Amino acid sequence: MNIPPYWARAQYKGKDHDGHSQVFDASAWSFTSMQEARDAAAARAKQIFERFTGGDELKRYEYHDRPIREEILKQIGSDDPPAALVTRNRYGALVLNCRNVMFVDVDFDRPPPAGIVAGVLASFSRKRRAERERAIREAQTAKIYAWAEQNPGRGFRLYRTREGLRLLFTDRLYEPLSDETAATLADLDADPLYVKLTRKQECFRARLTSKPWRCGAARPPVSYPWENTQAEARYRKWEAQYTQRDARFRVCEFVKAFGPAGRDETIRRIVEAHDRATRIDTQAELA
Repeated sequence: MNIPPYWARAQYKGKDHDGHSQVFDASAWSFTSMQEARDAAAARAKQIFERFTGGDELKRYEYHDRPIREEILKQIGSDDPPAALVTRNRYGALVLNCRNVMFVDVDFDRPPPAGIVAGVLASFSRKRRAERERAIREAQTAKIYAWAEQNPGRGFRLYRTREGLRLLFTDRLYEPLSDETAATLADLDADPLYVKLTRKQECFRARLTSKPWRCGAARPPVSYPWENTQAEARYRKWEAQYTQRDARFRVCEFVKAFGPAGRDETIRRIVEAHDRATRIDTQAELA
């Protein structure tokens, strides 16, 4: 899993060719130690300053291949590396990151543009819009059922999310970067962003808690890694408020199990952790 346990932020101050003071902020990571992350952040901040004063366009040096900055909260399993990590993403939701237990996220398509007359009617009819959206959801769900029938040896649990479907494969373990995984994601019309993150972080991800704007919470006031202890304190205060609001919602509901469940202990633990954290046994609103 490409999820560094150490992140640090640093600044570099210097003067440009006109004698004006400039301050650049940068963050960096390490799989080894916090000190290594601090050193890398300081070096990167200085590098950005030198590129800026040298006339380079900073956007040309964005690190598109760097890991996503997420605070690690918990690990599942005692192996090294562990079977899974629970992190907090950029907008504050908890995310389950699995080394070999495959999740697939499928977003419901939006209704295609209607003709002029149908569009006008739909704009004045909630019922008509709801019917079109329901037809799309049913068609995409039917595709998952058909895929399961065509692949009886593949076992998975199907969940409904607020805006799509989630599959948790239970038949065996999978490699995130394998051709088989890529083919499965393509066959199931997985969300393109999810496919990209699977390859980028070399793991399978599943959001466990609400998106803040869906549970009535504000977005985080600062981003990880913290600039200082005051910034972290602001974040922790937001975190407590978010957790309180999130408790009234759930992320998904269980629909049906397909195919063989397998007997892998890691999969069993992931299923248990996922279902508990997403509150599938409640009747709460999806968020």
